Amino acid sequence: MFDPDSPFFTVDAADDGDGVRIQVATADGRSQTYVLPGRESQHYFEFFRDLHDDFGTRLPHFYAPPADFPETPPNWQPLLTENASPTILVGYGDPAVLKTDQGYYLLATSNDAPDAFPILHSNDLIHWEHRSFVFPEDDQPEWTAKGRNVADFWAPEMAKVGDEYWVAYTARQKSNALAIGLARAPSPEGPFSDNGAPLITGAPINTTGVPHGALSGGVIDSHIFIDADGARYLFWKDDRNGIWPRPLAGLLRDQPQLIEKLFERGDDKLSAAFASAIVGWANTRRPMERFFLMTGMIEAATGNWQRVKKALIEYGLADAIIDAMTTPVRAQRIADDGRSLVGESTVVLCNDLDWEGHLIEGPFCTHQNGRYFLFYAGNDFGTPAYGIGVAVADHVLGPYRKLPEPLLKSTKSWTAPGHASVAPGLDGEPQLFFHAFHPGSGGYNAFRALLTTKLRFVEDRVELV
Repeated sequence: MFDPDSPFFTVDAADDGDGVRIQVATADGRSQTYVLPGRESQHYFEFFRDLHDDFGTRLPHFYAPPADFPETPPNWQPLLTENASPTILVGYGDPAVLKTDQGYYLLATSNDAPDAFPILHSNDLIHWEHRSFVFPEDDQPEWTAKGRNVADFWAPEMAKVGDEYWVAYTARQKSNALAIGLARAPSPEGPFSDNGAPLITGAPINTTGVPHGALSGGVIDSHIFIDADGARYLFWKDDRNGIWPRPLAGLLRDQPQLIEKLFERGDDKLSAAFASAIVGWANTRRPMERFFLMTGMIEAATGNWQRVKKALIEYGLADAIIDAMTTPVRAQRIADDGRSLVGESTVVLCNDLDWEGHLIEGPFCTHQNGRYFLFYAGNDFGTPAYGIGVAVADHVLGPYRKLPEPLLKSTKSWTAPGHASVAPGLDGEPQLFFHAFHPGSGGYNAFRALLTTKLRFVEDRVELV
């Protein structure tokens, strides 16, 4: 039986060729060995499914049956449902669409693919041609980490600034911290020249009371917004959601009695106990794999979000963990030359609605009918809990008022819609471009399709047309 005062699981994990071997034993004498053929998110989803079957831990949200979701609205139009070229490996995550005099350009996340940030062109939003990459394999910024299972190139976005085309993007530094860079070119197809150093890096977070090492925050999901007066702003997210799970697991390893205080359901308690048992090995892994290993506890915590935060506060434990459970979206003026930021940043949004869980990200601001509409994504991008929200303000820096429910959420045909951009359609009316997974798929390096839907902005709300 689960003993709240002592560890329930013991774990022995090691690399096994291209994969991982994990031996799990319990205090009541059960034991099982799992061999993962790889180290991607889908391999860990399968592992946590098997762990659920064998030991009763939480079943990942990834396996929620499609029947639980609503029908796909008829105004969701799929545009790209397979890779347009063999050099595009993971589809069109975090799609950024820009309308130019030469037609439409699409940029997308490439994760750790050899060539970073595919650039596609279309004249009709239906037929797309792969034209180039922002950073081909042999021409990537010196400051970025490179190579499979090492690099992470995320969320590029292009804006026309004067006679140049600027691309703001996220990349992993050689220190493993995520940073935001900026590159420019005379054409939307390049060649792009990077600033030579990150435009912005993450700031350390308060580490008082945090067990097993300091917390440091990266930054991701940059968005360039140009206001009607020509002022340029950068929006981005403080990347804290990948920080708190391992320190929380370490805290539960040292004080297993807290599991009872933080979690109510038996499967959530077991998921937290497993995370506390494997956290030492997780601390030795590459950044994304560390996150994968905490999947069960992350979903348990987000499923008990208010209870977990309340308990941590009540028992005066790890203020920094509470701080890291918020993911602020910030905005700040960009210098005219695009090489620095001006003044101080403003927090424009934080995750404070239940559906958002432990994070919001992917901001995109558009000015419509005299108001500023800020689209964003919330919850875990690799699961069906992910969705797209909207906030409205009278000034680009807020204050923003969120609509209480997501604008887009998982359906029977498409799951985890997220990280949208807005561009005029062929008729000049605004359209939302977003990614989504095929049902039964999800996670890092899984294919994401490009979809679109038309929008109508009515006073302080948004409608799908």
